[in-house]
Amino acid sequence: MLLQVCACLRAIQLSVGLPVMLAGGLNDFRWKTVIIGSHLLAVVWAAVLFSVLLRRREVSLPWVLVDLMLAGMWLITVPQMCVASTCAAGWQLWVVPQAMGAIMLATIFVQLGFAAVGTLAVVCSYVTGIWNQMINSGGMTPGLTGTLAVNVFFMIGFGFLGWMCARLLRGAAHKVDLATADALEARGREATAQARYDERTRQYDVLHHTVLSTLSKIARGGLDHRTEEVRALCARDADFLRGLITGADDTGPGDFVSALAGVVRDKQALGLQVHPQYHALPSKLPETGAAMLLGAAREALTNVAKHAGVDEAWLTAVGEDGGVRLTVVDRGVGFDPSAAPVGRGLIRELRHRVIESGGTVDVMSTPGHGTVVEVLWKP
Repeated sequence: MLLQVCACLRAIQLSVGLPVMLAGGLNDFRWKTVIIGSHLLAVVWAAVLFSVLLRRREVSLPWVLVDLMLAGMWLITVPQMCVASTCAAGWQLWVVPQAMGAIMLATIFVQLGFAAVGTLAVVCSYVTGIWNQMINSGGMTPGLTGTLAVNVFFMIGFGFLGWMCARLLRGAAHKVDLATADALEARGREATAQARYDERTRQYDVLHHTVLSTLSKIARGGLDHRTEEVRALCARDADFLRGLITGADDTGPGDFVSALAGVVRDKQALGLQVHPQYHALPSKLPETGAAMLLGAAREALTNVAKHAGVDEAWLTAVGEDGGVRLTVVDRGVGFDPSAAPVGRGLIRELRHRVIESGGTVDVMSTPGHGTVVEVLWKP
């Protein structure tokens, strides 16, 4: 932004030379061709300078030094071409505004020490050029001396103004950068915390469907822990807990049909009689879809065992357009879906996890007439 401002300022400052050529100002100079050529050279130099700097988006010291040297050269030579001393201190002298632009470029973009030395050199060049011309034209007058002092004041003042504005803008930009960095770090911390919460929620859900269900069933006396089926189920639950503790990578079921059959076996081992039917199921599913479908089936069967008041359910899984339609039916006590509390059970599992995974779900139930849960997932 500072570079763009300096480029616009230089264009305005160089445009001051147009009246010299268009309004008769050239008549106050000797060697009009040289004056026109020097002005055009200043325009070309400014175009090259700011084109390079804007493309690179940085300002290096050599470019600034050359700009200051050219400004000093024009400040010494152009006044020598004036016919009268009034020309050397008048509006015709287009080099003074251009020199102010060179000073501002230095004070804004290079170290303060270099900028101060460059400003002093340009001011000395201006005083030298004007002084020689005025002495040769008949000496100094109070009016010309005042003009000289005002121009020197403006050169130094514009340099100080550029330095101060650049300092304020850079300070504001630094504060914005710090605030942005803090916001990004806070956003990262929030994302990390949310990921940890989601992982804990996922583990809780899996524990709720597996280990806790097994332990609750044994604690209520509904299972005989000495039977081979229950012991095998406990062994699988123990493997799952061991994987959580050791941080083993859970890559999800490789064979969806086998994994779904495993869910049915687990529920049957816990005392729920499940009648499964599979038709045209894809052997492999994306991990997200497979995990969602298996979790939904497990949750629906868990709710049958806990809340339906029956020990029998029907599970149907059918392949459909590359996806799966999963249906769990029971003939239990049923419930009113619109009045069911939002918790960690059926409503949350199916209304949140399924939909968030890109699936659709229907829960149809009437008190006294059982429940039908239908989940559809398509890639």
